[in-house]
Amino acid sequence: MSDAGSLPSAGGLAEHPAGAPPSRLRLADWAAGPAGDPTVRLWAPAPGVTVVLAHTDAVLSALEAVDRLRPEEYRSAATMAPWRGREHLAGRALLRLLLAEVAGEEDARAPVVPEPAGRPRLPGSPGTGVSISHSGSYVAAAVGAGLDVGVDVQVARPPSPAMVRRCCTPRTAARLASMAPDRAARVFARVWTVQEACVKAHGTGLSGAPWRVRAAPDGRAGTWGGLHWRRPPRPAAVCAETITMACAFGPAEARPPHTTGAAGRRPAPVPRRP
Repeated sequence: MSDAGSLPSAGGLAEHPAGAPPSRLRLADWAAGPAGDPTVRLWAPAPGVTVVLAHTDAVLSALEAVDRLRPEEYRSAATMAPWRGREHLAGRALLRLLLAEVAGEEDARAPVVPEPAGRPRLPGSPGTGVSISHSGSYVAAAVGAGLDVGVDVQVARPPSPAMVRRCCTPRTAARLASMAPDRAARVFARVWTVQEACVKAHGTGLSGAPWRVRAAPDGRAGTWGGLHWRRPPRPAAVCAETITMACAFGPAEARPPHTTGAAGRRPAPVPRRP
């Protein structure tokens, strides 16, 4: 397992250049490990949409997961704080492993370029939507065939009162106020992951005012604008933590119902994340 303060070596790139035989590691095999092993979880929220959740250390310690990373991804990681560089490489490695399974080896080794708001794109395959999310020690990736897609994963943390007021309906806010802090954190995460997944699918990120997405914490599915969103059938309980995840997807031409405030004003400043 990789040391928590270091980045994985780029040496695997020389051993597995572009055009090399596909990795022997298959996500379905990885996910079907020993009973109770939470290393990888696969989820198909809709036809053409595939999501994978994994532990960052598990991704970075598997050569088969990092052998498609590109030199520019290592260079970008080297400019970041060590923890952030590990997140960056784990997210890209997991995405590439997923692309190899659902889109093919050519896409799995192709450049991934961020849009101005940060959404990753495959310039060579504009019809394939991709998304990455990190939280705590976990990373998730999603691929949509012919769809824009957004995924968000959260290790529940207590939200600030300002976040609750901004992101929740008065009814949900009152419900959170009546709960123990740990339970309230998990319920809030169910709202926030849907909101983030939707604005990621639209390519706007936090600047797209995710708190405008109304999502009841108990629903498993819903719509917003031209998007559909889904939650997994049950929480992914990993060791002592409960991981909350949501995925949103829709046609590339879909637009959110509001991108500015009343009278054309820009959205309010982004509050601190939970």
